[in-house]
Amino acid sequence: MAQLSDKQKAILKGHHFGVVGTVGEDGRPQTSVVWVDTDGENVIFNTTNARAKGRNLRTNPRVSITIWDNEDPYKYFEVEGPVELDEEGAGEHINDLSLRYDGKPFHTPVDRLIVRIKPERVLDHGIDD
Repeated sequence: MAQLSDKQKAILKGHHFGVVGTVGEDGRPQTSVVWVDTDGENVIFNTTNARAKGRNLRTNPRVSITIWDNEDPYKYFEVEGPVELDEEGAGEHINDLSLRYDGKPFHTPVDRLIVRIKPERVLDHGIDD
């Protein structure tokens, strides 16, 4: 199991974004820009059960995510691994992310899903330089 560096964790706790890639039941890739977070070990994002990400992760619980430094988008890192899906606390989590990123409570914190990516592979491109 790979580990996130302290600098990567700091990026995940800031106002930076990620692009997460999932694969649908039909084998088609799907990507989305997401707000990112960490619990100190895993990369975390939040979605709904109804969105493509949520549906895809129920049938294929593996992702790839790229997170970049907004101040220098040429500095980024990629994380690949299996996910753990958790509905408990997901409404509060999206609200916390919305306060961090948008400065206001989230408009519809219902039917939410916390996605925890367990890093199997971490590729750094300039974050840890």
